[in-house]
Formats: sequence, structure tokens, C-alpha cells
Amino acid sequence: MNTIKTIGLEHIYPDGTHALSGVDFEANQGEKIAVLGPNGSGKTTLFYHFNGLVKPTAGEIRVFGENITRNNIDDIRKRIGLVFQESDNQLIAPTVFEDIAFGPKNLGLGQEEIRDRVRDVLHRFNIEPLAQKNPANLSTGQKKRVAIAGVVVMEPEVIVLDEPTSGMDARGAADTFEILDELNNDGKTIILSTHDPNLAASWADRLYLLNKGKVFRSGAPKHIFADEKLVADAGMIHPVIMQTFREFRARGISKGEIPLNVLDFLESVDAKIINIRCAIAGCDLSAGDEVCLEMKEGMLVAGRDGEGLRGSVVFDGRKGEDIAVRDVRGDLWQLAGSITIIRVPGIIEGGSRSVETGKVWEILEKNKNCKTGAMGTSAKVLLGKLGIRTDFEFDVAQSGILAALRGFNVSIFASGGMAERVMEKVKERKIRYSVIEL
Repeated sequence: MNTIKTIGLEHIYPDGTHALSGVDFEANQGEKIAVLGPNGSGKTTLFYHFNGLVKPTAGEIRVFGENITRNNIDDIRKRIGLVFQESDNQLIAPTVFEDIAFGPKNLGLGQEEIRDRVRDVLHRFNIEPLAQKNPANLSTGQKKRVAIAGVVVMEPEVIVLDEPTSGMDARGAADTFEILDELNNDGKTIILSTHDPNLAASWADRLYLLNKGKVFRSGAPKHIFADEKLVADAGMIHPVIMQTFREFRARGISKGEIPLNVLDFLESVDAKIINIRCAIAGCDLSAGDEVCLEMKEGMLVAGRDGEGLRGSVVFDGRKGEDIAVRDVRGDLWQLAGSITIIRVPGIIEGGSRSVETGKVWEILEKNKNCKTGAMGTSAKVLLGKLGIRTDFEFDVAQSGILAALRGFNVSIFASGGMAERVMEKVKERKIRYSVIEL
């Protein structure tokens, strides 16, 4: 079902600026859509149409199948939440708590429900310590998180974010996208604008390339970025991982489809082309020696004894030195570690408060040599309360899989539906895994 659809949308500002020219756009329920384009491409103007902040000069804008009118605009603004690019334009109350409560008050909710909603969203965004602070005194990244929280508290069906991570540090951006993924997992449509092709390629289900007020192309990220001329004409650059892939493909090293992430890129490398592996000498070795390869502490180690992968030493090396091994026979995947996915109840299921901490300690004791990561608010709050530091803070699922490929066993705590997302990604890579419910 379409949540938002524009048909031939045009907008001309009073000074004559032609911001949008014949834009056709649609978002379906539950999708993650990124609108990608340079500054001045029309992204913000397009978003302003979604909840009636501006009116079209020509064309149509339909929200849940209806044109925006005076009679339905209040209902539409309840269902479509918009986060402005400039947070200062959105933060108006003397404290963070009051600012987040502003929207629910306008909905006419009771005091108790307003308090519960605000407390829940403060918890979800990990901004409880900011509750009584003046928004004007916050950092740019903190203001952005408060602005997003002020929209999420309204419980809209569609959340539209204009450059949501501008001004945030890497950790704040990663945490914000995990929250957006959680919301999407709950069935909400997420639409955001960005000029970062790396972010758009790795996150979105569909992309819209916008430049000079026109849609150059829309579609799946791998199809969009496969067209080099199209991306160049739209004034954009390719994600770094794709640029690297193209260089490797031109040299006959990589093959297959355009990769969207590091794991896809690793699978694109032709093992027949690169048949020499770097390793650490487990003992003194000479060129031509037959060796066995094992994974130890994330490194490939070559020794004379053992079973499994075998190969030939390229040049002499003393114990502990880097060496090269050629003609490797066998699959390095068999040296991979395993992943344990620990599902933490999501916030609507009771969150970290409903977890028996003794069971968590039992799991950690059983997996004490594992690398650890946490995905989603409840999982991070749970480990934070227990004083447990994680090994992975960003791109947890991908980082965990890469660690498993280096031979480590990995434990990933994941909130609610995030656990299913991790499971899907692990299955794709054919890594051994197990699931534990808390």
C-alpha cells in the first residue's frame, strides 16, 4: 500500500526558484527509502510537501491515498512525522522533557499517558540525562536526537527525516540508525534524505536520485549504482566499496554483482585469482614446506602439524613472522567461528527491565571467550546496566560476521525483531549459529 505518492510534483518559490520539476515519488508501507542528492537538489522541499507544510505549484501529493486538504491535514500530520534538517527550528520548549511532550499534548492525551510516552522515548534514545536540560544548551548531535524523539513520541506511521545524522559523531549516527531499524521492524515506513552514498547504499531498500529538482532514477541501490553514467550525471559519487570493486573487477580480481557492503565485496573476490594467503609462521619454515593453516586469535597461522587446509610456503620465515602460503587446498569458511544470537525483549515487550540478569551472566560465562556486540536499545541498555563493554559498537551484525570469519566465536545481544535481522544476515553467510531467548 502506498503511504505517500507524488505525481508530476512541481514547486516554484516566490523568488522564482524552481525547486521541484515533475517529481514522481512513492513510498510503500514498511519500506526504508533514501532520497540521495547534493545540496540544493530539492530534497527538503519534497519532504515539506509530505505533511502539507508547502503546497504544490503543480502536480499532486497523495497521503494514504488522499489529497491533502484543510479537513484532513491534522490527521495527516499525526500519521506523517517530519524531522527537520535544522533541529533549532523544531525545539521550542524550555526543557527536553517538555519539548518531547509538546506533540502528545496537542493530541489531547492525558497527563499520565504523556509522561509514559515521553519516558519511553527518552529511554529508547538514551537521552534520559538530558530530560531537564534546555535544548538550546545541547550539542548539535544531542539536539538532533531530541528532535527525532519528539517525532517518534507521536507514534506516526511514517517518519520522514531530513539529513538525520548531520552533526552527529559516528556512535550517535550508528545508534540513531539502529533505532530507525527497530521502528521499521515495527512496521513503520522510514524516509530520509542524505548526500552520503555509502549510507544510502548500505541502509535503504530503495533509492531516489534527486538533482536540480528532478528524479534521475529510482530503484534498488545495487541497480542505481550499477549505472556509472547515471550517478555521475546526478552529481553524485559511488560508495567507496563499489569504487574498490570496480577497480578489482577491471584487474580481473573481482566478479559478480555490485557489492553493497564489505561481506558482499569479500564474496566477489575470485579465489582462483588470489591463491596466495598471508599467514603467521607457527614455527620456523622454509620455502616449499607443506603446511596446515589454522585460525588463532583472528590470524591465519601456518604450522607443520594439523588437519584441514593445506598449502605451500612461498618464502622462508621464522616463527612469528609474516609469510605467504600458495596453492591453498580447502575452504577458509570451514575455519570460521560460530555466532550466538541472544534475543533481548524489545521495549514494547518489557525491554531490559523484564530480563533475569542471572541468566545473562550464565550465558556470558558459557561464552566468556567470545567477542560481544549489542544491537538495539534494550540490548544496549541491558549490557550497560550490567557494566559489560562490547567489542563491536558500529555495524554490529557485519562486524560480528567478519570476526567469525577470522575464527572468533561471537555473541550478539539483539533487541526484539533485530534478532531476526541478525539471523537472516548470518544465514546468508552460511555461518554456524544458535539463538537464545532471554
